[in-house]
Amino acid sequence: MKALFFDLDGTLLDSEKKIPASAAQALTAARQKGVKVFVCTGRSLRVEKMLGWTTEMTLFDGGVYCNGACICLDGEPRYAFNDPDAVRAVIDEVSRYPEVHMSLNGEGADHAFNFDPPDSMMGPWGMKPEEIHPLDEAAISHCTKMLIFYRELVNSTRKLPEELFPRLLERCGDKATMYLTDQGATIQIVGRESSKRVGIEKVRKALGLCPEEIAVFGDDLNDLEMISAYPVSIAMGNGVEAVKSAAKYVTLPNDEGGIAHALKHILHVI
Repeated sequence: MKALFFDLDGTLLDSEKKIPASAAQALTAARQKGVKVFVCTGRSLRVEKMLGWTTEMTLFDGGVYCNGACICLDGEPRYAFNDPDAVRAVIDEVSRYPEVHMSLNGEGADHAFNFDPPDSMMGPWGMKPEEIHPLDEAAISHCTKMLIFYRELVNSTRKLPEELFPRLLERCGDKATMYLTDQGATIQIVGRESSKRVGIEKVRKALGLCPEEIAVFGDDLNDLEMISAYPVSIAMGNGVEAVKSAAKYVTLPNDEGGIAHALKHILHVI
């Protein structure tokens, strides 16, 4: 193994949204042996602020963010944007549900919302007031990822209206890649040509590695494509059944030392 790609929520992060000490130690040991380590997440580049990280980013050599719509290698982010027509269609569909919220992630930490985000969102979302922009044509044309949810998202488990995801697929599924995640509590949307697998491929080719030289870790449906694509794939024991069925290996759950177990006993990189 020469490179490792880790989903965050439900995979590298435990249920408290922390990187367990055992996982941090395992990643450090792998890097000391020359293995490169990357984040591969649906979250944006502001993940460091959202999770309150201080030194955790030093565990990684870069990352794939926004479900592949942003990759960061050698400190330089590169973006892929949603089709503006798809963004407009999603905004129109979501407007049918006054309680359903959505965010448009722009470049960097920039965001636009279909509601006025309260002050209580600033800390958990890692945002500053100046990073919030109007939901206008500028935001629509520079949208890397759309996120649909109830309330302020953090710790929310309320499922979205059952008919919303099929309606979105019908209206713009040919122009966007969509994931129904968190047991139906969120919908994540990126461009048609974006996915975690596509992002990993960009990093892999830039590093000059073969598919057999990398390993991917995940747990939820937005990880399914990358888990299915690579010969060395590891699903978390807490993952959804589709991901566990598609993976080459299944490790322990994220709250039971699954990452350290996989690096030591499955991949033998530490």
